[in-house]
Amino acid sequence: MRFTDLSGDLLHPAVDGFLSAVDRVMNSNTLLLKIGFEVPVTEENRQAVLRTFLRSGPFEEMVLAADRERDWCNLSDPYDETPAQRPLVREGFLATVSPLDREGFTARLRWMLREAFSPYGKHLGGREAERLAGDFTGRLLEGEADGTAWRFASVAPDFLRSTCYYTQEEPLRPAYFDGGPCDTATFAHRDHVGYLLLTNGSP
Repeated sequence: MRFTDLSGDLLHPAVDGFLSAVDRVMNSNTLLLKIGFEVPVTEENRQAVLRTFLRSGPFEEMVLAADRERDWCNLSDPYDETPAQRPLVREGFLATVSPLDREGFTARLRWMLREAFSPYGKHLGGREAERLAGDFTGRLLEGEADGTAWRFASVAPDFLRSTCYYTQEEPLRPAYFDGGPCDTATFAHRDHVGYLLLTNGSP
């Protein structure tokens, strides 16, 4: 199955505004991918399609590119000309999807800005959170004002290795998720296009 990196479409103030706000509130290295799928993604096949994508070379390339684009560089050393030999994806992951309706999807975005654990007390007010989340979803889901053609799911964040922040074990790097309640993966899809939003907030 072929996958296409469409993340160039994400270079927009509404996208950066939301992602940067989540970074501040959750103390997260928030990443967003936009993927073109060879086959239409449906509620029936999305678990299989998503698992195939997560095991693919394009997924690793897109995550590394997003990490660099957002100037985190936590998953690769920009000064190291020798790429890491260990893959990003951990063995034995399930990435189990749980369906979200449109309301559940937007509630999750608001939760990131207003309710998720914020170690530095950076929660946003309701009006600002609504504006940022609304501009973000308007940009992502443009062309479908009410979002009825889009489908959403929460994905178990077990497919990238843990930094072991909470266990104090020595992690196998590169690692992304922290193993805490602010690790999230959210999938939105319509026909041949999908978004994967990742957070890893921690104290």
